[in-house]
Amino acid sequence: MLQPNSLMNISFRLSEISTHITEQIKNQNEQFQVIYTERQKTLEKLQKQIEKMNHVISRVCDKQPPQRIDQIQILKNQQYKYELQMEEDLELPCYRNRIFQIKLRLVQNEKTIINANNLLVELQIWTYDKIPKKLTHNNKNQSIFKGCQQAIIKKGYGSLNRIQIKEVSSHFPKGVFMMIILPIDDGAVIGDETKYQIKKEWIKPLIISDVSIKAKKFSDRHNPYYAKSDGTINILEQE
Repeated sequence: MLQPNSLMNISFRLSEISTHITEQIKNQNEQFQVIYTERQKTLEKLQKQIEKMNHVISRVCDKQPPQRIDQIQILKNQQYKYELQMEEDLELPCYRNRIFQIKLRLVQNEKTIINANNLLVELQIWTYDKIPKKLTHNNKNQSIFKGCQQAIIKKGYGSLNRIQIKEVSSHFPKGVFMMIILPIDDGAVIGDETKYQIKKEWIKPLIISDVSIKAKKFSDRHNPYYAKSDGTINILEQE
C-alpha cells in the first residue's frame, strides 16, 4: 500500500501538472487572441487601402474623356424613305465671308415630294477628323456662320439664302469640310404619312463632301469643281 506521504506527493505532483497545463492553455489562448487581434487590424488596414484605391480609380475613370460617337456614320447607315437634294450643282470652292446659296428639294426615287407640313432644316459644318466634329465656333469663340443657316422646306422646296462661312477649311484635317443639311423640326408630326405629313426621321440628310472654304478669290487661281445634287463631288469637273 502507498504510504500517506506518497499519496500526498502524488496529489501535489498532479496538482502541479494541472496548474502547468492550465497555464499553458491560458498562455496559448492569449497568444491566439493576440494573433486574432493583429489579423483584424491588418484586415482593417487592407480594407482602408482598398477603399482608397477604389476612390482613386473612380476619380481617374471620371476624368477619362467619354468615347465619342461617329455621328456621320450613324446618319449614313440609317434607312430613309425620302432625301434632301440640291436643285442644282454647287460650285466650289466657296470663299470666306462670300455669300452663296443652296436651293433644296425633297425627293423620293428622284421625284419631288410635295410635303404638307413645313420642315425646318439646318446647315451644319463638320470636320474630317477621325471622329468628325461639328464646327460651330472658331478659336476666338466666334460663330463660323453669318447669314442664313436654317430654311423651311415647303411643298417640296426650300432655299438657304445668303450663306456666309467665316472660317477657312485649310486649318482643319484634309483641308476641307463636310456641309450637312438635315431636318431638325417637322412640326411634331403624328400618324398619317399618306397626307404627306413627313417626319424628320424619314428624311436622309444632304451631306456635301469635300467643301473647300478659301480665304480670297483670285480669278487666275479660281479652279472650280462641283458638288452634285446628292452632295457627291464631280471628279471629272474637279480635275
